[in-house]
Amino acid sequence: MNELSPEDKRWLDAAVRYATPFAGTTADSPAVAAFIVEPLSQTLVTRAVTAKGGRPHAEAQAIEAAGYEAANRTLYVTLEPCSAWGRTPPCVDAIIRSGIMRVVIGSADPRHAGSAALLESAGIETIIADHAPSLALHAGHLLRQTAERPFVTVALALSSDGRIDRSDEAKTSLLGSEARDWIGMLRARSDAILVGAAAANNDPDLTVKLPGLATRTPLRVVLSGASGVDRRMNLIGGFSGYRTAIIAETSVAVDPPVSIETIRVNGKQGRPDLKLALAALSGKGVHNLLVEPGQRLLAALLEADLVDAVALINTLGSLSDAGLLASPDGPIAELLVAAGLVELEQQCLGVDTLVRYGRPSAPV
Repeated sequence: MNELSPEDKRWLDAAVRYATPFAGTTADSPAVAAFIVEPLSQTLVTRAVTAKGGRPHAEAQAIEAAGYEAANRTLYVTLEPCSAWGRTPPCVDAIIRSGIMRVVIGSADPRHAGSAALLESAGIETIIADHAPSLALHAGHLLRQTAERPFVTVALALSSDGRIDRSDEAKTSLLGSEARDWIGMLRARSDAILVGAAAANNDPDLTVKLPGLATRTPLRVVLSGASGVDRRMNLIGGFSGYRTAIIAETSVAVDPPVSIETIRVNGKQGRPDLKLALAALSGKGVHNLLVEPGQRLLAALLEADLVDAVALINTLGSLSDAGLLASPDGPIAELLVAAGLVELEQQCLGVDTLVRYGRPSAPV
């Protein structure tokens, strides 16, 4: 397939920026962006992103909006278009009918491998670019298709004395306003938030508190321990109106209210197998999972090689005896490096410092 031009890269970059705010809103479908561009003048004809709830797809919306103006234009799309009937007709068919003459695809989709070949066979010039921002945007979707699990991001607020606390009250006092807003946006762009039972006992509400974005609060998930889950905790027993679920090992007794979903997976000694727990969430359409862990869950995820990214927020405040050491085995940064993660970047969030870690080969 043909080379990616500088103009192609700029349009794909723009498509990713357009789609990013919609992550977490598209249910079991990935948040794809589609741009239709007039190639000679390099002007945008129309653009679209996967609709809320996952349907209709971005390509179908963009083509419908462009109408006859789609003919002889270039379509930029962040993920390979669908080629099979599902709850909507194949986007490949709509592209062929539209008269679009060229398609530039940011990342291939294992679920629809062959779509590019169908477009080529219809006489449409097609490029699949291993475009790093597109791969990063769709990392969760790609992992669901290839590894049957979501993309896992761990978020930790670390005190100056190397401690963590999962209660919202302590975290609010520990973090500055910019860091709190950053975590709020991370929650809003996730499909689910996972905490362990020990952290849940500190009664975090795990909601999005950014103005106007409360409805973007994702599925809240408590990972049960061997002793089950106390239904008196706010996440389980308190009425919030937000979707909440418990993941429990098959033999462990849990007695949640009827409004709380219980997901059963196999495990050992009453603890759910983490790989099976993530597979269960993937099966429910979770692309991007945010984990706000306590000490035990963090160590278990790292040991199982199930962490793809870490957002470590270093704060100036001290927790002293009010918090747990993030890792009893030494500085958390050393633990992350030992688990095969590398530091990607540092960023100031007001008075706090964000340090991002990821897999060496992961899209950034």
